[in-house]
Amino acid sequence: MFLETKRRLNLAHVLTSARLILTPVFLCAVGISAQQPTPWGAASVAGLFLLICATDYYDGPVARARGLASDLGKVFDNLADITFLLLSLSYLVYRGAAPWWIPAAVAMAFGQYTLDSWLLSRIGGSVALVSNPVGHWAGVLNFLFTGIIALHAALQQQLLAPLLYHGLLAFWLAYLLVAMAVRLRFFLKRWQSARALPPVREPGGYPRS
Repeated sequence: MFLETKRRLNLAHVLTSARLILTPVFLCAVGISAQQPTPWGAASVAGLFLLICATDYYDGPVARARGLASDLGKVFDNLADITFLLLSLSYLVYRGAAPWWIPAAVAMAFGQYTLDSWLLSRIGGSVALVSNPVGHWAGVLNFLFTGIIALHAALQQQLLAPLLYHGLLAFWLAYLLVAMAVRLRFFLKRWQSARALPPVREPGGYPRS
């Protein structure tokens, strides 16, 4: 019985779930440190952020190594990512450490990714999240910059000089907009290619609508 339970345990899903569990802990650490910054407080914020990043980095490789990769796992991973990002960024907006348009842009980029993946999946006949290299690096920057701004907030916004802080935000927004434009072009090309293929037929011989 124990061995059977152990085999059923999906370690990749455990890592993804840990990201969701650690998110409120991370935000509490940011808030506590912002009240009275200390080296230990800043270290706890940085440590929790690195731990969250580790869960995001390793859940995919673990799933593939154990033969547990699935579309459901990919969807769960993406939902954990956007939950961490939007909760963290919304909290940073609340604390005055980030402008509202950063989480708005992140949400729009994720919404575009979800919508065009769904549209392409309807043509392909199976549910899949379709990524591209520019979108991948946008995701990396979303995590990295969220961590930097969170540490900036934890240190009472004394980590970054004003010029560096505003430059980071401007670069972040610009990259997100570029990534969305590239993704739109990528989607249109995939859509046109998919529409040019013969229609997928149902078992009865009728084309799928």
